[in-house]
Amino acid sequence: MMKKSSLEKCRTKRGIKLLLCGMLILLLAGCGSTKAGPAEDTGTYAAEPDSLKQAGLGAMSLLYDDSVWTYAEAESTDASLVFRDADDSVLGVSCSRESYYQHPLDMLNTAKQIYMTFAGYKEIEAPAEVQVQGESWYEWCCSYEEDGIETVVLQRFYGKNYYAYAVSYTAEKEAYDAGKNEALKVMNSAVMSVPDNDAAEEKAKEFLTGEWDLGDAGYLVMGQDGTYAWYMDSSKDEKNMHRGTYGCDVENTTVGFAEGEGIYFVLFPEVLYADGKEGQTGSPKYDYLVSLEQQPDGSYQMLNGATLVLYYMKKQ
Repeated sequence: MMKKSSLEKCRTKRGIKLLLCGMLILLLAGCGSTKAGPAEDTGTYAAEPDSLKQAGLGAMSLLYDDSVWTYAEAESTDASLVFRDADDSVLGVSCSRESYYQHPLDMLNTAKQIYMTFAGYKEIEAPAEVQVQGESWYEWCCSYEEDGIETVVLQRFYGKNYYAYAVSYTAEKEAYDAGKNEALKVMNSAVMSVPDNDAAEEKAKEFLTGEWDLGDAGYLVMGQDGTYAWYMDSSKDEKNMHRGTYGCDVENTTVGFAEGEGIYFVLFPEVLYADGKEGQTGSPKYDYLVSLEQQPDGSYQMLNGATLVLYYMKKQ
């Protein structure tokens, strides 16, 4: 077998970095009409008006130094931005509008499952919540090997209702430290303006708020304030339950129902108690679809969107 030339190896590495950048969010669906690409500096950051440019993607805007980062227009799309530095390290940004409400930790876990299949995979930094311009992101860092060369990836994830955003910095280990601070400057400049879903949520809460008997599956209490508690039985014993917050909607056209036909809600668990011992649930979020066609006994069918397990919920 013929060995690859230096040029072929270079092209292969560029392609691999771009491919991994695209793995930030699976099944990109686009996220609005905002055109992806660099824009003129708005002057908002008056301390450095001549050294920074603004880039926009969906409901995200960020600043970058074009003396450090070169915008790779040919590699970018309406749902992604790609920048490269002098070491050919990649700064990638991507966004999507998903079928269900998003949680950044769930997005991160999906990315982790992919990277864990790569040769030489190692977790460098455990997932951690970070604050950026008043918004909550989750950050994570890992490394893997490609053609025997160690590559490091620093990623951040953001989710709000149906919208998912991710930013990553990918570099060979020898070049990683040289570009990390410049990558963080871009990441730390991100300003989000994702639209809320408050009006639809208030309508959905009119149906959801209250106490629901789920039979053998337990007892679900949903508050008007967006909090919930799921007990293992109707005794509402706090030694066996999980609680947190929830989001909801009166329609979900992606999965096939319009307003008046069903209710979508998602639980975001914060703590789990089993026999009085505190722990965590297996997932950062759980999606459910409720049919508004009432059953003869007064119950409603409730389907887990991931496992397709069917429940019957009855208002108390």
